[in-house]
Amino acid sequence: MPYLDTVGVATIGYGTTRILDVPVTLNDPAITESVARQILRQDLYTACMDAQSLFARFDELDHVRQEVLVNMAYNLGKTRLSGFTKLLAAAELLDYAQMAAEIENSRWFAQVGQRGIRLRDAMLAGAWS
Repeated sequence: MPYLDTVGVATIGYGTTRILDVPVTLNDPAITESVARQILRQDLYTACMDAQSLFARFDELDHVRQEVLVNMAYNLGKTRLSGFTKLLAAAELLDYAQMAAEIENSRWFAQVGQRGIRLRDAMLAGAWS
C-alpha cells in the first residue's frame, strides 16, 4: 500500500516514490511483493548508475563505500545527491573522513535517523558495523 515516508512523500514498496517517472500518490492501488521487488531492482540499478556518474572515482572505492554512495543515491535521487558538493569534492580526494563529515553535515542526515548514522560510520570505517 502507498504510505508517507519520514518526510511526508508518498511512497510504495521498498521506498519507491516514482513509477515510470510518475510520482506515487496515496490513491495508487496496492502492489504485490513481486512487483515491489521488480521495482526495487530497477531502482537499485538506477542508483548504481547515478552513483557511478556522480563520483568520478567510484570504481576506486572499496565495496562498502560504494554501497554507501549507492544507498544515498537510492534514497536521495541523483539530483539531490548532486547537491552534496562538498561530499563530491571530498570523494575526488578519496578523503573518507571528510566524506563521512559531509554526510553528517547535511539536513538529510538529520531526517533519516539511523540510516544516516550507519552510512556515515561505514564511510568512515570502510566496514559495516
